[in-house]
Amino acid sequence: MKEIYYTYNNEAIASCVFLSVMKEIQTWDIARSCLILPFLLDDKTVKWLKNYDPSEYGIYEVFKSRERLFMSFNKRYLALLPVSINALLLLSKSQQISIGKDIRYSSKLEFIGVDFGERFVAIQEVIPNFLALIENLSTVSLYQLLKVQL
Repeated sequence: MKEIYYTYNNEAIASCVFLSVMKEIQTWDIARSCLILPFLLDDKTVKWLKNYDPSEYGIYEVFKSRERLFMSFNKRYLALLPVSINALLLLSKSQQISIGKDIRYSSKLEFIGVDFGERFVAIQEVIPNFLALIENLSTVSLYQLLKVQL
């Protein structure tokens, strides 16, 4: 299962996801950036985020009502951590981002009119809802809420 999951969630799509998210929020701390892929490369979570209304529910209500959706978050986090690191290094070496104390967006690439496929389009559509979901919590609080074990 892990090999299939890795093949399905590789550095190419991860890099595009990182750039799309970071285009919205120019600076991220490194630990917080590692939470992006377990959310956005999981098809069930993306499907749920598509219907999520940030004005209706806060993050705590979401985690209580959608507990099953986040039960495997730590497993996804651990499986996607190498993909996250590789994609971030790839973006850094290609000067799309800079990595220091935090990660800064510096890309000039535009995705307008480029067809990256249905999966990436679905991910791009839910990025605003994803950002609204996590924006009011610190990175430490998110790791605790998601029960990420390193």
